[in-house]
Amino acid sequence: MLVDRVGGEPMLLCDNAAVACDGSVYFSDSSRRFTLDHWRADLMEHSGTGRLLRWDPAGRVEVLAADLQFANGVALSADESFVAVAETGSYQVTRLWLTGPKAGRREPLITNLPGFPDNLSTGSDGRLWIAIPSPRNRLMDWGHAHNPRVMRAIWAMPNKLQPPPRHTTWVMAVDADGRVVHDLQGQHGYRMVTGVREHGGMLYLGSLVEGSVASVALPAN
Repeated sequence: MLVDRVGGEPMLLCDNAAVACDGSVYFSDSSRRFTLDHWRADLMEHSGTGRLLRWDPAGRVEVLAADLQFANGVALSADESFVAVAETGSYQVTRLWLTGPKAGRREPLITNLPGFPDNLSTGSDGRLWIAIPSPRNRLMDWGHAHNPRVMRAIWAMPNKLQPPPRHTTWVMAVDADGRVVHDLQGQHGYRMVTGVREHGGMLYLGSLVEGSVASVALPAN
């Protein structure tokens, strides 16, 4: 056990991590209100209590960014000049500069994604892979923009009456400037992709609901 509390407060939903060359661990705490069993509640409530944190080899823990909308996947750039964190609830990937003239600055890497971003990983040529479990939901978009009370009412309903994730197999890759390099989506019977890793010309996919790992050849360009 490295960390289970931050500032004396128990973490409720520690999510993803990336390890730097110096041994530091960058990790996300998705919500300070809900546990994993109620992850949908945070997305619907739009609580914005997620955090990006760093544990250093001396055992110190630092909050690098707060007020994130369901902080999820974490990945370091190839040169470790910045760390990226997926904000599932706001359909974007945010980065925090670690070195250079922008060190300490937080800014969007890519916004207005067409689906919910989940886990991240660093691939070849510095590209950042993004797992997309499901496309965006129009009802949630409308509710967050116009009537948050509607979202709270929906969360109070039984699960079978809540809007379900749409079935798709979807991953995206962006470069260090946030430009889309790959947008790979299809109906392949493998649902809710929550993790993606690139290795040896292949992509390996993980899922929150499937009982297997899927693989697909990396496109040539």
